[in-house]
Amino acid sequence: MIRRTLTSVVAAIGVAALLPLGASAKTPGPVSLPKSATAKANAVAAGTCNLAVPNRVAIGRPYVGLTVKVTGNCTEPNSLSGWNLYHPSMGAVDGLLFDNVNSQVWDVYSNYPIGVMTWRPIGAFDGSDNTLTQNTPGTTVKLAAGAWISSSRTADVVTLKGTSLLYSTSSNTFFKRSAGGVFQFRERGTTTWKTLKSVYTNSKGEVTMAYRYSKTRDYRFSLYSTSISWDLGSAVTTR
Repeated sequence: MIRRTLTSVVAAIGVAALLPLGASAKTPGPVSLPKSATAKANAVAAGTCNLAVPNRVAIGRPYVGLTVKVTGNCTEPNSLSGWNLYHPSMGAVDGLLFDNVNSQVWDVYSNYPIGVMTWRPIGAFDGSDNTLTQNTPGTTVKLAAGAWISSSRTADVVTLKGTSLLYSTSSNTFFKRSAGGVFQFRERGTTTWKTLKSVYTNSKGEVTMAYRYSKTRDYRFSLYSTSISWDLGSAVTTR
């Protein structure tokens, strides 16, 4: 059966794709379907198979296992589907194979490539070996940021201190770093955050501002997204 032929080919290359990118794992390359499967894949698709993956992944720990699923006709018994994850400059960096299962754990280690990537189909068949149309979802992987805020009040003067941090993949810890951010406020009893002042932390990852305001407000310190890190808001402080 064509489905079983595809299984053997994908398994041979896809095992490495499913391994973590570290130590003994090898970066997989593009997967080619066998000629028999390609001929069938060129026929009119009998249904759909869609991969549901996070479109935003933040690396903030040594490892995280993300449960990903498929939907559509490839959830039938004995179905098969697969995708490779392509980095814009590195090519295929990982892959997922769903052989008679509807979900898999996507292993994301701290040394995972950073960037805007696309899951490209390698083939999908339902339980009767009918070809299925696959989607091409995108996933952006960046480092996790950290944001702290502290506050104090003297009479009608409120002082706010923000701290920016970034996850280090070499030490698996967060470190202070300079970054752009914004102090925000929210009137008590409301849910809308408004900009108080846009700021940039110093080389120690810290920034302080003071202003006069007699009423009590909620405050937070938020960081902007960068090419390697995600945006993030701190906990809330009230003064």
